[in-house]
Amino acid sequence: MNLEELNRLFVDANNHYVNNDYHNALIKYEQVLSYDKENVVVWHNYGLTLIKLERYEEGILALDLPIKSGYTESYLSRGSAYRSLGKYQDAINDFGKAFLQDPTNAKAYSNYGNSLREFGMPELAITFLKTSLKLDPTDQVTRLNESIAYLLAGDFKNGWMNYDARWFYQSDKSFKPQLPGEEYNGTQNISGKIVCVYCEQGFGDSIQFIRYIKVLQQLGAKILLITRPQLVNLFQYNFPDIDIRTTYNDLAYHFHVPLLELPKCFNTNIYTIPYPNSYLSVSNFLTKKYEKQLGNKTKKRVGIVWSSNAVAFITRFRQVPLESLLQTLADADCEIVNIEFDISDEERELLNKYNVKIVEQGGFDDTAALTKTCDVVVTVDTVYAHLAGALGVPTYVMLADYGMDWRWFLKRKDSPFYNCVKLFRQHGDSNWLSVFHDIKSELKSST
Repeated sequence: MNLEELNRLFVDANNHYVNNDYHNALIKYEQVLSYDKENVVVWHNYGLTLIKLERYEEGILALDLPIKSGYTESYLSRGSAYRSLGKYQDAINDFGKAFLQDPTNAKAYSNYGNSLREFGMPELAITFLKTSLKLDPTDQVTRLNESIAYLLAGDFKNGWMNYDARWFYQSDKSFKPQLPGEEYNGTQNISGKIVCVYCEQGFGDSIQFIRYIKVLQQLGAKILLITRPQLVNLFQYNFPDIDIRTTYNDLAYHFHVPLLELPKCFNTNIYTIPYPNSYLSVSNFLTKKYEKQLGNKTKKRVGIVWSSNAVAFITRFRQVPLESLLQTLADADCEIVNIEFDISDEERELLNKYNVKIVEQGGFDDTAALTKTCDVVVTVDTVYAHLAGALGVPTYVMLADYGMDWRWFLKRKDSPFYNCVKLFRQHGDSNWLSVFHDIKSELKSST
């Protein structure tokens, strides 16, 4: 193969990569490398493709030659692979080497700072994120990570400041709904006015911050709420006097505002979070329906949730081993109820093995009713934690060492968002067994 053909093959591989066709990109990079074994750039792209295919260990090995050749971008790529494997110290080392080698590389400072944040050091992370923003003020990902670092540290004032960068998450363009009219910012008189509040992000975010509807109502506002269909019944029961929609069609209002902008509008800090007690409820009819299905309660009833959203990168560290959890709870002399909505056949078999009660659920109002039948909910960090907390059900949230969500802050054993929540953190060893035993001790002591 001559040089022109080789270059054409390399360009073709790059095109596959840009179009997210990583499988064919990998094949063509391999073909190029079979003729040009010492090409640093091709090895870098090859390693990056392996990482995109989640073949992290292979990707790390492929980047060895470019790194030895002083290729800065390969430090960043290998650091990202280490981060995906949960090897944060190795990731931080690589990101640090990248900006030491190239002090003007904004992405190196950004990745270094973000890894520090995910590793539980937000105050230290902020310095590097700010350095990155000085080098590249337009980087929305870094703006968002700086915002989250402040929030994780409990600094709401600075945290809310750049939180609008969330609208650019994994996108070059804002996906914020472009509604006509004036956006509410907390200064306008809204007494007797219609405020259109639209939910955003995940179910957990909507449930956690729906409390601000009550704050708006206290100011005399009439509410037009846009939310996801799965939450309509739950929210309609709790706010029967508001207009709830699931689309943006035919809206009439005086002001509009995103739900997660309201903490900023009301200058919320960690000590002024509204309604830390229960602010959601569910109908007695639904609760009695599940009480009947579960039968008479003879022991403390513990609802369990062990799995988080598998799509998001960081939640891979929030998947707890189900059988180990069940084994530990079996020693706590309690009745266990499954609250997890979507369970596999293998998981169902394990639940049956440990006599866990399983009932069918519909929407979030059904899950809320099932949750209300429990004395305690034991859950990994997910929407169920926010639902149980909003309902005022005693809730034990299991938290991983890595990638901690800012909503639970650092080192705390309680939550300023929910008075009924207790936090059980890994002990710096990424091990869930110690968390399970802490929860078992708490269950036994509170019997």
